[in-house]
Amino acid sequence: MHRALSLGAGYTGPMLGIDPILFVYGGVIGILAGGLAGALGGIAGLGGGLIYVPLFYALMPGDQQGIALHVMASMVAIVATGFFSARSHRRLGNVHMACCRQLIPGLILGAGLGLWLTLQVPEALVLLALALLDGWIAFDYGRDVKRQAGQPPLVLCSGPIGYVSGTLGIGGGTMLVPLLRRSLPLRQAVGTSAACGFAMAAAAVLVNMLFEHEWRAMLAGELSFLAGAWAGILLMLPASTRFAADMHRRLPEERMRKLLRAFFACLASVLLFAAMIAHFRS
Repeated sequence: MHRALSLGAGYTGPMLGIDPILFVYGGVIGILAGGLAGALGGIAGLGGGLIYVPLFYALMPGDQQGIALHVMASMVAIVATGFFSARSHRRLGNVHMACCRQLIPGLILGAGLGLWLTLQVPEALVLLALALLDGWIAFDYGRDVKRQAGQPPLVLCSGPIGYVSGTLGIGGGTMLVPLLRRSLPLRQAVGTSAACGFAMAAAAVLVNMLFEHEWRAMLAGELSFLAGAWAGILLMLPASTRFAADMHRRLPEERMRKLLRAFFACLASVLLFAAMIAHFRS
């Protein structure tokens, strides 16, 4: 994967001004991203970062800020994705509130720290970690998992999951859903993951924006594109998450697992290729 388009590269206009061309371009990318990420959130309980980070990495104009900007931009978008996905699943009764109460505090602490440390992480390492994570999820969805009595140690797992999520710019569903489906039906695991991802991303973004000025400067430098992208994502999310959550209700669990396995395997291959390119380019 490479930065396929260079529209606006080296843009040096006013930091807080909005370039209409970049805004429209960002809106087109946002509509595409919102449709894909909303569907993925409704089907798999993911916050959308596995869509947002690769798309922003490949298509965001300019190349001055590095992978950290794409991670933060993804986390901002995950707030919206998680909200709409969680709302759709809550209406269907798929959110397990007791599990949310155990997970959310640790997720917030871990994600806040992980997002801040992303400023120090090499680009190739982030892409490689995303690829490996996708590969493991594809493998996990291919296995039959017997549900166990009681719940796994959610409190102990929440901090590390939050940290990885914040570092990679994802909503945590890639780790939360496999963990939760050990004790919950897949539909409840997905809905609970979506709710937790929303709370985690919102808190992590808020804390980092308040206490780390570097994030504010980075986002302001790409505001034209990002404003359009976030607007396009918001435009698509209500319909895409609602459609996907309803499809999750209608499709058999076995077929859903096969679809998710194929998707994550393909995404892992693409991200691994991107990581190799980033490594040799650095």
